[in-house]
Amino acid sequence: MIAQQEDKELARCRRLIEEKIGWGRSDNWSTQDFERLGELIADETGISLSVTTLKRVWGRVRYDSAPTATTLNALVQFINYESWSRFKDVSIHDAPQDAQVFQPPVSLTEHIDERVTTASKSADKTRRLSGKGWWIGAGLLVGLLSVLAFFLKDATPKPLSPKDFSFSSQPVAKGLPNSVVFHYNATASPTDSVFIQQSWDPSRRDLVPKNGHEYTSIYYSPGYYRAKLVIGKQIVKQHNLLIPSDGWHVAVFWTPVPIYFKPDDVTRKGVLGLSVEDMKKRNIPVQPQPPTVLYRYVREFEQLNAKNFVFETRVRNDFEKGSSACQYIRIMVLCKNQYFSIPLSAKGCIGNLNLYLAGHEAEAKTTDLSNFGADLSKWVDVRCEVRNKRVQLFVGDKKAYEAIAPNAFTDVVGVSYEFEGTGSVDYVRFKRLDGTMAFEDNFDSSKDLNTGAQGNKQR
Repeated sequence: MIAQQEDKELARCRRLIEEKIGWGRSDNWSTQDFERLGELIADETGISLSVTTLKRVWGRVRYDSAPTATTLNALVQFINYESWSRFKDVSIHDAPQDAQVFQPPVSLTEHIDERVTTASKSADKTRRLSGKGWWIGAGLLVGLLSVLAFFLKDATPKPLSPKDFSFSSQPVAKGLPNSVVFHYNATASPTDSVFIQQSWDPSRRDLVPKNGHEYTSIYYSPGYYRAKLVIGKQIVKQHNLLIPSDGWHVAVFWTPVPIYFKPDDVTRKGVLGLSVEDMKKRNIPVQPQPPTVLYRYVREFEQLNAKNFVFETRVRNDFEKGSSACQYIRIMVLCKNQYFSIPLSAKGCIGNLNLYLAGHEAEAKTTDLSNFGADLSKWVDVRCEVRNKRVQLFVGDKKAYEAIAPNAFTDVVGVSYEFEGTGSVDYVRFKRLDGTMAFEDNFDSSKDLNTGAQGNKQR
């Protein structure tokens, strides 16, 4: 009964978090969504939860043990509860207190209340004896309120000035993994809680010496990151950091680090595709919980603005067994500080889909995303066309969705594919609106990824 009750409370906690962030159904959250959630939790609570931990809480990764007390406390603090025990005590109909309002320590509050009550009683008694007693009581009350104001003032520290800190970085190699040397100056910090965070994922937040000036960290996946210098809970400095893929990056998400494959070993007959046999050779289980396979290409493209471009690709899911019957695929066009996320699934599973277009979000629960359902055991063409931030998505020969991308973004820096189980990519193309090719890969032997000059593939 206790375990069942704990499961119910954890389910309620997940639901409240999902309602707070408003990203739609968690069933189809991508790894990047969990990274974003981890960063939000860390920013509000100061507690870093890894992507793997969050996936376990949401049932995306098989794990038999219960979440730790630290994990549970961080989750409920994010939805403005003091602790996990307090969360369980409060009725489901009760609303949590606003976390932004300072609450004095209980002992201090009780002490002041007691003093105020005593002062009031004394004032009443003295008032009956002498008119001077009222002034004594009032003076005591003013004094107590001044003490309370003093504590309130000190409890909310002033924001630190970014001008007092410096922060920069420099990658030391090409390819993955890649070490990055961070140069920082945090001697002005009033606390020893000085952290360097790689990007969205708060599990990659490391404590560094306050009086130090260099720190080296390892990046395991290519991408366009936002590195941060954090003092206590405040981000005082942050900057963009591009980790290029040096060609195609092929990996299986794994803990504690991804399992890498050489792209040449998984490119066959003009197709990029990691087979089940390839994974079995590395002792990677595919059942009962299928792995997530990642293909990613990241670099600076010449004159490829994210507000005006055309992206074309052809994909297929190569695994349809057991819990992978939905054959989920997520395609992401990566931009500086933003991205376009295009979901695909078997037709019967579109109810779990959600998409993200540089600030515009839609979920199948409240939006018709049925056009993103397809027979993914066969090749499916996908096209993303952006003209002055108006995004049109096509699946096959049919327009699937259209919206305005509201957030600010600049250049395209790459493309990413996530397959549940595994899958294949037939070709990738980025075009400018004038028709010129910015990047093309047909996965043929005569390719030139640096210039994008390749022959057209016909199928």
